[in-house]
Amino acid sequence: MTALPDGPKRLPAARRFYSSPGARASLGIVIVLLGAALRFHALGQSGRFHADEALFSTFARAAALNGQWLFPGPLDKPPLALYASALSMALLVDSEKPVNLPDLSPRTGEFAARLPGTLAGILMMPLAYALARSLYAADRATALTALALTSFSPYAIAFAATAFTDSLMLPLVALALFAAARSRWAMAGVALGLGFLAKQQALLALPLVAGIGWAADDRPFWPRVMRLIAPVAGAAALLFIWDGARGQPDGVWVLAAANNDPWRLLRAEEVWPRLAAWLQHGAWLLGPPAVTALLLATGLLSVIARRQHTNRQRLFDLVALTYALAYVLLHWLVAFNTYERYLLLILPPAALLSARGVSWLVDRARWPALLPAGRWLVALLLSTGLIAGGVAAASRGGPLENARHRQAGIDELAAFLESRSPGAIVYDPWLGWELGYYLGQWTDKRRVYYPSPAELAAGALQQPDPAPRYFVAPAWQPHRHWLEALHEAGFTISAVYDDTRFVAYELLPPF
Repeated sequence: MTALPDGPKRLPAARRFYSSPGARASLGIVIVLLGAALRFHALGQSGRFHADEALFSTFARAAALNGQWLFPGPLDKPPLALYASALSMALLVDSEKPVNLPDLSPRTGEFAARLPGTLAGILMMPLAYALARSLYAADRATALTALALTSFSPYAIAFAATAFTDSLMLPLVALALFAAARSRWAMAGVALGLGFLAKQQALLALPLVAGIGWAADDRPFWPRVMRLIAPVAGAAALLFIWDGARGQPDGVWVLAAANNDPWRLLRAEEVWPRLAAWLQHGAWLLGPPAVTALLLATGLLSVIARRQHTNRQRLFDLVALTYALAYVLLHWLVAFNTYERYLLLILPPAALLSARGVSWLVDRARWPALLPAGRWLVALLLSTGLIAGGVAAASRGGPLENARHRQAGIDELAAFLESRSPGAIVYDPWLGWELGYYLGQWTDKRRVYYPSPAELAAGALQQPDPAPRYFVAPAWQPHRHWLEALHEAGFTISAVYDDTRFVAYELLPPF
């Protein structure tokens, strides 16, 4: 009996789905629309400014309303992201002061300052897909999964709807990675240079961009990499020129180094607390903590266990993994600030590796006979976890949840102080840039900072101005010893504002 020839090999269900151009396009569009909706929802829920958001937005508002486009004052960041916020504010001026000065209400200013980052966060999603498609052209499942991981990442959602400079830097870095994956070295350099002009930390992505370009391009490396470095060097030169034109005693570079201490290794007693802090921050990188841990573990396992791959794809995996591990080690062992947003730069390699892991798990794993639909079960569980994490981040802030709630009510405190007599003096040990922003660009209140209770009492006694004086504090800060120092100096203290979040006391001097 003659054996019948084998029929055409039947592709796995997941592969059949991803091989359909219509299905891929429809799913990609749905993911992007959901991700955009979550980012706009986060923009509407973002709450009062974090201290650094208030700092950047104060500079941007001064440019938009007062023409201070060189940002005079103690600034430690390049200008590109601040210019984006300033232009947005200038377009959304919504009121005028009685003396015909353009003005922004605090809430409109929040929206305007955060809008460019939100739009950049939406652009980040198709960039993640394009990057994965460029690196793993035949693996459409990886590209769509990378798109989903980026679209629903609590970090990507929460930090997009902010005025942090990272919001603009990250998609520019992603654009540089995409250009490097397509062997467009000069374009990658321009994108990375623009990312640097948004935030200096973009320079930390240079090894990843160069590594991706090296793995993607068989031509001699060093002549090509110079085309990458030249635009970045040009951006650094532009920053030096711009910073010099500002004429400030401490420039951007000096203040950035002073605020972050990048030259010191951690001390022995800092080893475990810093590791615990980074692990806690990173728990929400790709989804809820359990989802993030499983995705990262799957990505690592796939790099080790993959057998059916090209040498070039293997190089991409190893470059992404090496960079992610080196980045984490650098931020653990060097005394950088342990800010959650510093993890944003490992989102692209983490999403790529995790997407590769999911693709490998779905298509290569041997599912038990009792679970013939195991692949689709994994897809359903993963989608549920990712969307749940994204919704939680958009609604409550994810990694920014505590920061959002900490400043709730500061605008009401500012409104109370603005209602006091013109020229009133406000002693403010804690609220700094936040209170300054919410008092407004044209406030007549004078905020004064002293670093200790004794210095405050001595300085207040030497103040001859008879204008009303106030001492303000967050309710959660221990401030009794500040009041005691003022009382011992002879001041009469009266509580005039207390909404359980912030308090204000009127001070009557002893003369």
